[in-house]
Amino acid sequence: MSGRIKRAFGSLICIVAAAGILTGCVSTGGKTTDAPENLKKTVSDGRMLVPDITRDTLTLPQDASTSADESLKTPGKSTKNETKEQVDEKIIEGSLIDPAKYIPDPNARIKIVLDPGHGGVHAGASCDGIEEKDINLKVALMCRNYLVTHYSDVAVYMTRSIDRELSPTLKDDLEERANVAEHADADALISIHFNASENHDSSGSIVYVSKRDNVHEESALLGDQILGRLEDLGLESHGISIRDSNDLMDPDGNPYDYYAINRHCAKRDIPGIIVEHAYIDNLADRDFIDSDEDLRAIAEADALGIAAHFELTLY
Repeated sequence: MSGRIKRAFGSLICIVAAAGILTGCVSTGGKTTDAPENLKKTVSDGRMLVPDITRDTLTLPQDASTSADESLKTPGKSTKNETKEQVDEKIIEGSLIDPAKYIPDPNARIKIVLDPGHGGVHAGASCDGIEEKDINLKVALMCRNYLVTHYSDVAVYMTRSIDRELSPTLKDDLEERANVAEHADADALISIHFNASENHDSSGSIVYVSKRDNVHEESALLGDQILGRLEDLGLESHGISIRDSNDLMDPDGNPYDYYAINRHCAKRDIPGIIVEHAYIDNLADRDFIDSDEDLRAIAEADALGIAAHFELTLY
């Protein structure tokens, strides 16, 4: 059961978003399917596949992109040439936390799991050299860094911090992401995605949530906060959506959620949402994702939506 449900007994929601199968621009290892894929990859670099959240102190795998990007780091300690006001300003804006060395506090008031969709052998959508799995990871890392350097009462866990799958089999990979949230006692899982369409004529943002009563309301509220910030950037909002499974039914004959992230998170009483930010194969939406600066704006929109929903406290 999620941390917030234990503390507040509130309703929760799972959200998941889908990417289309494209001609020319393709979507592989999709977020929608439940069937296993017989794709195998040997993991031999010695890093943890997922965070070991059973330990008292969690050490996340470090990614070179985060530590190498100085713009993602917060200011260091004051120097002799800095005034007290300048140091205080740094504390307020950046909390003096270095995201590259960040370790989540398991006792934080709010615990969030950011899930960069796809990864490794599960590629996601691609178009004109843009790989969805890569920009999912960039946005998730930037979102994490914004949250931990601006808010004092949140712990942020990642399902992955490098380009890798959590399981070679897609079905197991998707469930493992929900397992990370369960082990973290998370208040929500936000799965980061970008979309694509068969005719390359779709645009805008959408959030998919679970239909189950135990998580639906809070998932929708969280999704609305994020969509509102994305809309402020100029992305068209298609709102909150649910989708029924075609063939998975509960004992009463009612369809389960179509998306595995929605289903698995709801089963664990965790709001698990999938945010489809924009379409990588749409010319208008490409203007929002064609640089790291643009992706950072999307990541900060996500972070501001999360902070507003959970009423996070600024440093």
